[in-house]
Order: sequence, then structure tokens, then C-alpha cells
Amino acid sequence: MKTEAAAHTALVLCGGGARGAMQVGFYQAIVELGVSFDLIIGSSVGALNGALISAEMPPTELAKLWRGLKKRDVLAWNWRALRGETGGLYTFTPLRRLLHEVLPIRCFEELKHSLIITTTNLQTGQPCYHERQGDLIDPVIASMSLPGAFPPVWIAGHQHVDGGVADNVPFDKALDCGARELLMISCTCCPWRSTALASPLKILLRSFMIALDTKYQCSLQQNRSRDIRIQLVRPNFSQSVGLLDFDHADALIEVGYRETLATFSNLRSNCMHPASPPLQGVPS
Repeated sequence: MKTEAAAHTALVLCGGGARGAMQVGFYQAIVELGVSFDLIIGSSVGALNGALISAEMPPTELAKLWRGLKKRDVLAWNWRALRGETGGLYTFTPLRRLLHEVLPIRCFEELKHSLIITTTNLQTGQPCYHERQGDLIDPVIASMSLPGAFPPVWIAGHQHVDGGVADNVPFDKALDCGARELLMISCTCCPWRSTALASPLKILLRSFMIALDTKYQCSLQQNRSRDIRIQLVRPNFSQSVGLLDFDHADALIEVGYRETLATFSNLRSNCMHPASPPLQGVPS
């Protein structure tokens, strides 16, 4: 499958940190339902899941991987940053090592499904879309590299950081590829917190999550009136989950799976009643 060919249905996977486990349940459900797609576009943690899905990792294996994830499997302290040598408190060295272990394919040319990964180019200030050819792991790591928390990744002479900064929900890129139906799950919800935050890092991570959530809602509203069908799942998971908190993966996968089945069931039921307007996802 080539990205040059027009895509009719795109699986759009946004950022959301550890809440990206919901995308795993979402993927498992749509596979069981027989829902097909031509293209995967991933930003931030969506780039990670998108790469694993494009490499044809079965839903059960993807869920097993997420359920076993610990923070130490993903990130480590960046001691060079503590000495003032590079920009980022953490490093994704453990995640890079994990991807080399679990990804059977490490370049775009060999992927079974068309994949686009979004990063933010620090020099140009624009979103950058990685596709068709070249190394797969560097763009995945770059797309997840939250500025300040992780150092930028150098790609083709430019520094790249989290794709969510410039384009967390790449609607326009999906449409440019010909997609007229988008399959999406919202995993950036920021429930109200009753406790104050004191740690500078926790304040940074919480603020970035709020920004992602706001951008997601704005992008969704702007694109509702366009000539596209948005199949959106909005899981109800009120517990606060930090960007780097991997302790809730099992519950997040389950809610993503369960509510995707319910949403698509409601959508199909609605299609049987032509008098009703088409739905774009069913809020929980």
C-alpha cells in the first residue's frame, strides 16, 4: 500500500501521553468489528501506536506490550541535562531500545500499512510529516519528545520535537491524502484536579496536556462542517492520568475497547434510521 494512492479512511491517532493506552483498546475493537482503513496518521503517542499498528503488531500483542510498560521501560534521567549540556530532563533511550526489540520493521518503505508521523520542526516552527521512506524510529521518538522534558531529535539537519505542538490532530494532512472518513478516539481529556501542583515538571506536563486537550477540541469543531465523516469515540475516564503515568494502562485499554464497541454499535444503529442525522461519535 502506498501513501501516494488516495486514502478513503484514515486512522488518526493524536497525542495524550500515557492515556494513549486508550488507542490500543480502540484499535482492538475496530479490528474485531471489521472496520478497515487505508492510512494511519500519528502524532506524539499516536506516532508510537501508529508505527506498531503499521508494522502489523496484533491487537493482543500491542495490549500486552502496553500492560507491561513501566516508566523505566520508556524513559530515564538525562544526566547530561542535569550538567547543562542538552535540553531535556529525560531521555527516551529505554523506549528506543524497546522499539529496536519489538518493531520487526524499522523503515517506512517496508511497512504493511501507509503511515504518516507528525513532528514539529523547531527551526521552521512548522509541522513536519514523515512518510514513504527513511528511518522509522527517529520520527517516532521525535514526535513524542515534549519540549523541556525531552531533548529534540535531529532529523535531516533540523531539531524536531513533539508533533502535538504544531499539529496534534492532523485533519488537513488526512484530507490532503484523500481521506473522507476519519476514525478517532479522544485521549487528551483533562479532568479537574482537587490538589495543587508544586513540582515544576508536573506543572509543565499538566499544562501541556491542557494545551493538547484545547487544541483537540478546537480542531474537532473547525472540521465538523467539512465534507468528511468523523467516527469519534469519547471515552469516559475521569481519573487524572499524567502524561508519563503508565500505571493505568489496563483500565485505559479496557475503557477504550468497551466504549469503541458501544459507539460503533450506536453509529450502525443510527444508519438504519435514515431520518436521523449522522452521528460523529457518541459522548459517554
